[in-house]
Amino acid sequence: MNILEMKQISKKFSGVYANEAVDLSVKKGEIHALLGENGAGKTTLMNILFGIYSADEGEIFWKGKKVKFYSPKDAIAEGIGMVHQHFSLVNKMTVLDNVILGLRKQGFFLDRKGAKKKLGELAEKYGLSVDPEATISELSVGQQQRVEILKALYRNVELLILDEPTGVLTPQETEQFFDVLRKLKMEGYAVIIITHRMSEIMSISDRVTILRDGKKIIDLVTKETNPTELSNYMIGRQLDYDFEVKETEQKKSALFLQNVTVRKAHKKPVLDEINLEVYKGEILGIAGVDGNGQRELAEVIAGIQKTTKGKITFYGEEIAAKNIKERFARGISYISDDRHQDGLILDMNVEENLILRQYERRPYLKSGIFQKNIIRENAVKTIEKYRIKTSGTSTGDTQVKLMSGGNQQKIVLAREITEHSKLIIASQPTRGLDIGATQFVRQVLMEQRNEGKSVILISADLEEIMQLSDRVAVMFGGKIVGILKKEEAELEKIGLLMGGITKEETN
Repeated sequence: MNILEMKQISKKFSGVYANEAVDLSVKKGEIHALLGENGAGKTTLMNILFGIYSADEGEIFWKGKKVKFYSPKDAIAEGIGMVHQHFSLVNKMTVLDNVILGLRKQGFFLDRKGAKKKLGELAEKYGLSVDPEATISELSVGQQQRVEILKALYRNVELLILDEPTGVLTPQETEQFFDVLRKLKMEGYAVIIITHRMSEIMSISDRVTILRDGKKIIDLVTKETNPTELSNYMIGRQLDYDFEVKETEQKKSALFLQNVTVRKAHKKPVLDEINLEVYKGEILGIAGVDGNGQRELAEVIAGIQKTTKGKITFYGEEIAAKNIKERFARGISYISDDRHQDGLILDMNVEENLILRQYERRPYLKSGIFQKNIIRENAVKTIEKYRIKTSGTSTGDTQVKLMSGGNQQKIVLAREITEHSKLIIASQPTRGLDIGATQFVRQVLMEQRNEGKSVILISADLEEIMQLSDRVAVMFGGKIVGILKKEEAELEKIGLLMGGITKEETN
């Protein structure tokens, strides 16, 4: 029985179809994968179902009844929950307050004890442990995702929509999360999972719907297909997974961290006596379970966070006292793990976002006047070079908030990777991206390495770490617990180090 039917759904933005006459049906007790490149219309379709957007055309039938949701509140009331790729949590509030926020029968001071008990039972049942009294801002990205899922389950959903849910999880956490989905399926829940990872689709889903350029291409039964067929339907071409890896001068030091420590107030150090060397012409992968100091390490090197103690040397110059601008001027670029929060100004257009790092300098600013023609030429060249899709135009007038995640990430890459870049810190650079965009980003990073630049690749995707890295450093509890050469970097070894077992103990 179909619990959901979406018929001939169409939606335009700026005159361009995001969805064009799309059909989607989901059965009760089924895990249904929604597959497509960024910009294919997957999230737009789900936002229409969840009441964030209204369809221009088409109909939605929920449990056999024609419905129209004017807001997420309407969808939630009917038993539809959605966990977005970018979370919708109140950072200054606790986990418990976020979960009960907006509920009619709950409130800040109404039966918190009962709510806390119910939340604890849900967390234990589905393996989603999180401290109910913790403030959201204190939690890692992975822990925040658990809160979002608990928030939906607390509301007794019958259909759970998950937008790129494993992008912040390790392989072990992903498998635990899939166990949660299998439990939900067995209990009769329907699940729609938006993902670009073929292995996940094959492992967890019952059926797959593929979108391309806003249109539905095909419905497939998962057990009757394979990753190659899925990829061909999704992007209309076969991908080349082989990278050209050139011999580079890898023993010349580019960056050296000596006893770098970051301590906040009287808490345990978030970075604890870090000693790390990055060579010219190498990709150094940083692996670890989310929340073990990876982001702090990136921000300390980029100049966003200050060290409590320790030295940072970049090509022989001590830079610990230098600010972000000064470090960028010396060739240190930073691709943040949160492009919406740190990487882009969403209400600005492509042209403006591309010059955020250098808008005060020539050639973009002369005698206090912005050179609009030069700014536009830069955007046109960049759009072509990075194959950035804008809303039906080749110029950079499109507001960044209207673009897909993959195209937003390409803007960040294009801005951060310049001719004068010597070190690129890439933190979760492919998180939430489809297979085509992921391959593009990886190719760009490998090209930088082959040109003799240094790349620090921080990623929760171990396949990505192992595919690209010359060496792999593993973090646990704010420390580097092991550094492996490419030939030593086996999945099992990395996994043990990620769990805090030192390199000596793994031998």
